[in-house]
Amino acid sequence: MLLDDARVLKQALLNDLLTAVTTESVVRTLGIAAHASAPGQDALRSMAVGIARHEKQHRVAVRVQRRALLDHPVLEHLRKQAKGEVDIRFVGKITRQESPATLQKRRRPLVIGCSIGHFKITAGTLGCFVKSRTKGETLILSNNHVLANENHARAGDAILQQGRLDGGKNPANLAATLGKFIKLKLTGVNFVDCAAALPSPGIKIRKNKLGSFGTLKGLGPDFLDEGTVVRKVGRTTGETTGRVTAFELDNVVVQYDIGNIRFDNQVEIEGSGTKPFSDGGDSGSLIFNEENLGVALLFAGGDTGGANNMGLTYANPLKAVLDALKVDLLF
Repeated sequence: MLLDDARVLKQALLNDLLTAVTTESVVRTLGIAAHASAPGQDALRSMAVGIARHEKQHRVAVRVQRRALLDHPVLEHLRKQAKGEVDIRFVGKITRQESPATLQKRRRPLVIGCSIGHFKITAGTLGCFVKSRTKGETLILSNNHVLANENHARAGDAILQQGRLDGGKNPANLAATLGKFIKLKLTGVNFVDCAAALPSPGIKIRKNKLGSFGTLKGLGPDFLDEGTVVRKVGRTTGETTGRVTAFELDNVVVQYDIGNIRFDNQVEIEGSGTKPFSDGGDSGSLIFNEENLGVALLFAGGDTGGANNMGLTYANPLKAVLDALKVDLLF
């Protein structure tokens, strides 16, 4: 179907899903204990709905985090409503990517892809560098859960490079202080997981180096079609290449320490070859296309799904991140 038609159908199916899973009958069928405050929320939070390419057109993409739901009547209803033009896949549990065992070292000047984190977390990835639209300051861009400790931080908190899991200590490895972050909401819809930090006086940066991929060339297009080849440089898996498998994905529910959090309008990516696109500790990585234009900010992933069954990665569209923080990409 045409892209606009797929978007309309996606929204209709999402509305049907929101209605269906909150009914008492569906809750009973799923065997989930109903809660007076949020009946059926566990079921609702196990399905995401987006768009994927099908041959030269598009179809609705459904991503299921619980295998038992693949044969559920709700999905059968979705298949009928979509007249078969639906791509349903089991993706397993999706979690924010923060705490691996692979270590990275101290980097001066600071570079895209190196280990970084709030002084109370383990370690994440320095995504890239941005410039404040209001103050003109050069800032570090990464996730809320990397720089702001899932809303628990305060402006001015210490940011370490390398991250604490990688041997970073406060104040010996102080590299920046927390600036602004977009608060993660436990109820309602989130669109970004992002934060910015101010490099400490005397700390130099390399604003555009992307490892062996070359240099960052600027901001890419808003629209990321299925099949688009993308890359990233991250703390844990280093330089990887993948492709977009779905876009405009709604109701993506990610497990955080503070609870399960819903995101809409997300991008899904699978790794190329036999390797995953990302792993724990790659959160905050800048995702860029083959022209080295920034397109997304990595924040979550799972270890199930994808053509190589090495897991799928989820990312915020980069323009939404920049607009939320009121910053512009440096390159």
